[in-house]
Amino acid sequence: MRHKVRWWDSLSMLQRWTALVIVFLACLPAILAVYDHDDDLQVPHTEVEHWANKIGTHLFYLSNLFAQYDEIRDNFRGAKVQRNDGLQLVKEMAEDVTNMMKYKIEAVKRIMNVAEEASLDQFTDDDEVDYYSAKKLNEYYSEDDKKRPGQLKEGYRELKLVPNSHFDGIPVNENFSSVHVPTNVYDKAPDVLRAIRWSGRLDRTFKSNYELDPTLSWQYFGSSSGFLRQYPATKWVLDERDPDLYDARLRSWYIEAANSAKDMVILLDVSGSMTGLNREIAKHVVLNILETLNENDFVNVFNFTNDTKELVPCFNNTLVQANLENIGEFKKALSQGETRDIANFTLALTTAFDLLHRKVQYNKSGQGSQCNQAIMLVTDGAPNQFEEIFAKYNWPHLQVRVFTYLIGRQEAAVRNLKWMACANKGYFVHVTTLAEVREQVLKYIPVMARPMVMYQTNHPHIWTGVYADIADPKQTDWLWEVRERKRQMDRTNNYRKLQKIAENRPIPLPDPSMIHDEAQVEKFLKYGNFTLTQTEIARIEAEKERKGRRQRMRRDASSFTLGNGGDAPSDGDALIEETLNQTGLRRSKRDVCFMIPKRIHDYDLKKRFDRMFREMDRLEEFYEHNRMGRREAPGLRDGYRLMTSVSIPVFDRRKTMNITERVLVNESIWIMRTREVRSANLLGVAGTDVPIREIEKLVPPYKLGVNGYSFMVNRNGYILYHPDLRPVHEEANAEVLRKSRDKRKWFQDILKPNYNSVDFAEVELFDKDEDLRSNDSELLALTMGRDYNNKLRRDLIEQRAVETLQDVKVHLDGMKRVVTRGQWYYTQKVDDTPFSLGIALPEKYGRYKVFGQIELSRAIQDPRSNRAMDHFSSGNWTLHPEWVYCEYKYDDGHHNLTPEQLMTDFLSRAQKPHWKWRSTRTRPLPEPSLSHTTSAKSRMSGGLENERRENYYCDKDLIQSLLFDARATNVYFANKKMFEDSINGDRNPMEMYMALLFSSTKRHITGITTSFVATRSGLTRWFDIPKHNSSEDPKIQEGLPHFMQVHNRAIDEVWYKRAVDYYEQDPLAYVYSVPFDAATQDPAEVLVVATRAIFIEENNSKKAPAAVVGVTIKHSQFVEYFINETSKCPSYPSRDNGCKDGKTCSSPHLDCYLLDDNGFIIASDKKDSTGKFFGTIEGTIMESLVQSEVYKRVRILDYQAVCLDSDMEPSSSSILYTPVQMIKWSFNWIVGNIFWLMVKTHLYTLWDPNEAWAYTHVERDAQYPVVNDPSPDYPDHKDIYSDPSSFPDDSEPYEDYDNVEKSVAFPSLELAYINKTKPRPCDKEVNLYILQNNKLKQDGVYKPVKGKLSNCHANGCGRPFSVQKVKSTNLILVAVNNQCKCESRNVDIEPAEVDYNETMHCNRLLLSHFRRRPQNCYNYHPEETEIKLCGGAGSLGLPSLTMLISLVLAHMCYTLKLHS
Repeated sequence: MRHKVRWWDSLSMLQRWTALVIVFLACLPAILAVYDHDDDLQVPHTEVEHWANKIGTHLFYLSNLFAQYDEIRDNFRGAKVQRNDGLQLVKEMAEDVTNMMKYKIEAVKRIMNVAEEASLDQFTDDDEVDYYSAKKLNEYYSEDDKKRPGQLKEGYRELKLVPNSHFDGIPVNENFSSVHVPTNVYDKAPDVLRAIRWSGRLDRTFKSNYELDPTLSWQYFGSSSGFLRQYPATKWVLDERDPDLYDARLRSWYIEAANSAKDMVILLDVSGSMTGLNREIAKHVVLNILETLNENDFVNVFNFTNDTKELVPCFNNTLVQANLENIGEFKKALSQGETRDIANFTLALTTAFDLLHRKVQYNKSGQGSQCNQAIMLVTDGAPNQFEEIFAKYNWPHLQVRVFTYLIGRQEAAVRNLKWMACANKGYFVHVTTLAEVREQVLKYIPVMARPMVMYQTNHPHIWTGVYADIADPKQTDWLWEVRERKRQMDRTNNYRKLQKIAENRPIPLPDPSMIHDEAQVEKFLKYGNFTLTQTEIARIEAEKERKGRRQRMRRDASSFTLGNGGDAPSDGDALIEETLNQTGLRRSKRDVCFMIPKRIHDYDLKKRFDRMFREMDRLEEFYEHNRMGRREAPGLRDGYRLMTSVSIPVFDRRKTMNITERVLVNESIWIMRTREVRSANLLGVAGTDVPIREIEKLVPPYKLGVNGYSFMVNRNGYILYHPDLRPVHEEANAEVLRKSRDKRKWFQDILKPNYNSVDFAEVELFDKDEDLRSNDSELLALTMGRDYNNKLRRDLIEQRAVETLQDVKVHLDGMKRVVTRGQWYYTQKVDDTPFSLGIALPEKYGRYKVFGQIELSRAIQDPRSNRAMDHFSSGNWTLHPEWVYCEYKYDDGHHNLTPEQLMTDFLSRAQKPHWKWRSTRTRPLPEPSLSHTTSAKSRMSGGLENERRENYYCDKDLIQSLLFDARATNVYFANKKMFEDSINGDRNPMEMYMALLFSSTKRHITGITTSFVATRSGLTRWFDIPKHNSSEDPKIQEGLPHFMQVHNRAIDEVWYKRAVDYYEQDPLAYVYSVPFDAATQDPAEVLVVATRAIFIEENNSKKAPAAVVGVTIKHSQFVEYFINETSKCPSYPSRDNGCKDGKTCSSPHLDCYLLDDNGFIIASDKKDSTGKFFGTIEGTIMESLVQSEVYKRVRILDYQAVCLDSDMEPSSSSILYTPVQMIKWSFNWIVGNIFWLMVKTHLYTLWDPNEAWAYTHVERDAQYPVVNDPSPDYPDHKDIYSDPSSFPDDSEPYEDYDNVEKSVAFPSLELAYINKTKPRPCDKEVNLYILQNNKLKQDGVYKPVKGKLSNCHANGCGRPFSVQKVKSTNLILVAVNNQCKCESRNVDIEPAEVDYNETMHCNRLLLSHFRRRPQNCYNYHPEETEIKLCGGAGSLGLPSLTMLISLVLAHMCYTLKLHS
């Protein structure tokens, strides 16, 4: 028997420990594998890496194949790379702008000279005044009118108006000018008629100017008597329910030319006597004075009683620049305060003189205008003349003018106030009603102009800052108020519907508990439905926007007369007329078409009507595009026609004038006496507009290249134009934006409050993160990063030629993406203007450009060469819609050509003999002449018509570059068979495999719909991948525009810019993107866009972008491929068990996302996440990615933002407790209607035609327009009162809230009230994100970034995640374990307001920015003291009671006449 060997016992202690160590080491790998396996089960890092590499490889070869990247790149190899000399480039551009500006100046000088000569003509008052009133043109009685069916309205004139693309498609007549008379000016007053008569001579000058310079825009003469003569003649488009607020004398081009810069102190009496109507009149006097100031003026407003205090406490002991922001501060404060005590005039006047004369504190310190000085005294009476104060501070030099405004009907107070004005070179006016406020305030302007008029020989021309060509920017507050009323009306109607539902009529409530759910009730009150999803809500908002725009289009369409010579679709017009004639129906001459047949039994007739209404839609779209200063006309920026103007004052050359005055004789008899007095009268201002679009034409973007841009800055540091200037607040719904041809043209029609005073430091966001620790840190903190002391800004203001490199932050795509890069800046002065021109070029690729052209002349000489149009033979193509390749300078039959048609026309002409390029846009100005020269007359002779037809411009370099690009990109195929033959015949094995796999028989796997390429010359061409069944594409069925037709702006498209910028990080990468609102769209319509840049390189040192190729992919199939790939397990036989359940993205415990380089979700298994920022879904994970340096956080500040303040009004039930308030409202309503009645019926002419005033609308307290509502519902204001469709079918128009019946369980009536808001300018900040590719690499290879959120839950669990770069893309694959329910914070990219405390707000407003004063200053003439005209008392007219009775009787008669 064998015995067991107890070998363990036989081992020594040392041997035992050695054996244990050996066993442990042998088992260690298995133990580690178990732990590693557990971790991989939570987040499979290896699998994530495998998926990312496979997806990247697949997408790269697929995109390269369909985009035909290699072939297009090879075709560009014939081009060269040249250095782009920024200094020389900006110098040449500045010279072109200078030449163009000089032509405008000379044109205005000719108008000025002829106007001054014409004013000397002698006329008798009996002479008939013949002119075209802009408000009384082409208006006809309706066909239903019993007396004059279809005839011209009484008092109106007929004038042929033809739409002209040069004037934004507005119907004009180039043979005449038209006259606009403001509402507050009596058009039959003798002085107005005299000025209209002699200014008629300007028509010939206007016309000859236009013939000499076809780039001229509107020319005009604004008279000091109030009217505006404008060329060419056009109809002033308005509605009788719209207030005509336009007054040329309040526009910047008039005020800046009529007056030199000024320092002004306004003293407002708020003593106890200034109550009631006097208080309102005084407030509006101050408001109108503030409206006459411009950015070159400085001002402060003081309230005075027994003490004198600044109206705005921030503006203590100083004058502030009269920009829109500071003026807004005054207007806000003006609505507050109360009257009290007794006025201390001595203290008030002393304070004003001290402020203006203080050597250290103000004027002598170098701030302010340092030119004219004025004190504006607004009071209801002064106890004495305070002669000792004027003797101390103002005599004998009279440096400060004193203007006095007597408020009310106190005749006894006239003497003292008039003496103050007359003794200090000022003017006195007596304001008795609100209606005359504006006209009386404007009388100070000619007085300030007297020194300039008396010098006669000097006619300084001025250039304004940028402004929008609209009737009156002050309408914006009223438009906002209309918007709020519309919101309130809709909410009230929904409340009434909810009440009926709650009462089970007509439909019972689906779930009674809904009535107590605040969220459900709020949803119903806003949208009228309980069960809406977020996607449905987004679509409702889009439909509201479309409906509002359609209503505005229908209204606008009825404002014009159709003609054969216009831009309107003539075939559509003829079709409508034919249908109307055949059916026996007629229409009004002023309406396009308004009848809708309710019943049509004839099928053929029904088809004809259907076709006719389709043409109506075309007409409505046409007329919408051609509204004055609005929508899709050339040169629009965000829907408004931005411009600058040059203007020159027009002087009366006579040194004396006759005046007729009333004189008291024998202390009992008043007689009229005429006498001659010394005078210096300003006749008005002549000017012309220079649209910003015309300036931008002289700085062609193709010369600057992708991500390069130009800008202009004036002497105040304000932007004239810049790509980041955003004058209106864009709040268009995403779905509307998506279907627009140009995203910038869908907007809310409300200007921002400070749109024309945006500083250069507020649009150029210098990367100053490190500089915040420097000596300027306190200053930069005070200005929230605005670097007003930046050297580049100072050089621009001082008009120096500089070259400098700056690090900047550039936001893209609606401030949702950001790029940081270096930029070279080059600047140059524009001679004879206050402007400096600058260009910015990217540091790494902007200093070189691709040079490749096809010389047309050689192609003509060589008979073997192809014709130019042969290069456009394959695929579809379009040109940049805003670039000028060739254009006719006159609108003679070429206005309806598309850019592509125009190019085809010119290319056909260019290949014929005797072709001339005429590529010089501007030429140096010849010897100036103020009269009509012989050469000008010869040009206007018989050969003028031929010259008009041949007067064109072609950019030779751009066109020949376009031809080169067209040849290089001529790679697409005309039919499906050619496409299949090409991919099947590819020589590359990998591409042959891809072509075989994704041929037309298996095309559905790829989802690729379009291949496209865009080039440096603005050419975009594309090829739609053939389909077996065209019904696969929903766009064909719905008639939606093609993606490439919408995104046809080549180097200006976001996908083009991003592809070029990303090339520096990964030359092989395609840049992927989806719409931000993809989750709210129809999934079948969402496209993934993939783009890759083509660079031309020489000597490994010079490179420049030539083009960008790309493809569009159906997002649904892209996601399907992503899910399929991430649901597969790699081939690891030893670890295959449980793969499907734990290691793929199909696992319920693993969430997988494809994110782009800015953190937006491109694909995931959650459809509602597409396009959203990752931080809104997984905020905590996003923060971890930032801490892991996967993404870099970049802070962006928006200095052009607008915020909304709540403006809740008390409940209507409070009226029961305040009957006095009801009486006050009733009185205000009666008075307002009386004044409006005066305007509409001209009853004011009954007592004194020469002193008739019209009611002017009360100005709003705060001048802050613009919007910040996440779901705007901007209406046409007439819809509120006249559109029955705006009410629910089962409801009556708006009822008072108190009449709404209440049920027991019904929500509170307070829920029916909206949160009324008021907009104001503010600063906002947002954190955006950039992917850091270099942080994802290890030894030059992309490796997974492993992370874990530890202890993010109460039970101590965590959330591991893995991040892997997807090769050859801008994407990362993120896999997150979701088993631990961690609390996730929300990290969004919505801008939030910067919270300033009161001290910071004041300090920022008071901060002195470097600026340069205007060169010309006219504030003194030695002979001015001879002028004794300094105002007089106003006429009180008929007694108030008699006037009131007359008005009431007239109104009753007028009402009866209407009803009869």
